Amino acid sequence: MTDYQKVIEYIQNNKDEIVRIASGLISIPSISGREDSNEQYNKEADYIIDEFSKFGITAKKHALAPGGCNVVAEYTGTGGGRTLAMGGHYDIVAADETNWETEGGFVPTIKDGKLIGRGAADMKGGLAACFMAIKALKECEIKLKGNVQFVATVDEEIGGPYGMDYLVNSGIVNPDFFINAEQTEMKIIVAYKGCAWMEVKVKGVAAHGSKPNLGVNAVVNAAKLIAKIDEKGVKYTPDKFLGDGSLSVGIIKGGNAINVVPDECVFNIDGRFVPGQTYEGVISELRDIIAEFEKEDENFKATIDFCSRCTNAVVIPNDSDLVKALIKNSELVYSKPSELGGFIAAGDNCLFHKKGVPALMYGPGTLDCIHKANEWVDIDELVEAAKIYALTAMSVC
Repeated sequence: MTDYQKVIEYIQNNKDEIVRIASGLISIPSISGREDSNEQYNKEADYIIDEFSKFGITAKKHALAPGGCNVVAEYTGTGGGRTLAMGGHYDIVAADETNWETEGGFVPTIKDGKLIGRGAADMKGGLAACFMAIKALKECEIKLKGNVQFVATVDEEIGGPYGMDYLVNSGIVNPDFFINAEQTEMKIIVAYKGCAWMEVKVKGVAAHGSKPNLGVNAVVNAAKLIAKIDEKGVKYTPDKFLGDGSLSVGIIKGGNAINVVPDECVFNIDGRFVPGQTYEGVISELRDIIAEFEKEDENFKATIDFCSRCTNAVVIPNDSDLVKALIKNSELVYSKPSELGGFIAAGDNCLFHKKGVPALMYGPGTLDCIHKANEWVDIDELVEAAKIYALTAMSVC
């Protein structure tokens, strides 16, 4: 029996173990942004560490005070090989919906071959598959030159600095490849839209509401600017994986009282970019639109700056060793290669992209069910994911 066959057989025979691990993760309500988040994060971390210790792998907490803890475990190779990290976030959104099949969404249940519970797809199921992949490598005594890391982080759901951001920028996690086990329906996500959040401040002159002619209405000028941005947009070429670039105004705030001409209006733009665009190029085009208004009207004044999330679009080439390995091993498990695809943003992967590390999303579950009642993941998909993660580690490490 080959090493590949041993690993596949081990994971198949331990299907119930994957479900048990995922259920244990789900049962701990590790919700982002709550007063008790750190307490729950520590419970989740302790659970993961304890499960790794049962088969002889040391997992460690890595925390940036005061914001919760992350977990990193490693199956260490003999030396001279490359490191593959796999995993993602274990923080989740709240389960506040009223129509859960089980109370609060944190009592995992199995129905029609699906594991149901908050975080089942986003993304504790994927973490359980990563866990089982490493366990299979260890228990089957697979010898690798390189290392395989399990990474479980906080803060992804709220974009905070304490999770993957901390691990990557501090050098605690510094692999040659990264698989983010997010829910992709087992599609290999090789293309990611860039993303930038921008804030526009339109300035006016205050006056009494009964004499608007004495002031400059910042809300009215903001409305004109928004309409022009919506009409004109910015230049881009549609991408085969990612489709169109986009600009979306998500927040607008202006005025202090109904009887006062507002002297400021602020609105925020969510920009999503495709290859050929850059966030600096997009903001430059938007500044050109503002400059046109200012040239036409001496009372029009506005500024635009980034307020968060500046990333450019990324496409991982098909000849990347990680992409080739996933294609090969998914074909081995499924008898056909996984479909390649694109995604609306890179999420935590952008931290690796900025360092030139091939990082992609590939995992069990579907976006269609996350962040709402009766979130689920197909159990057979968990098993197949674990197999492909393990085999891919054997290919690239």
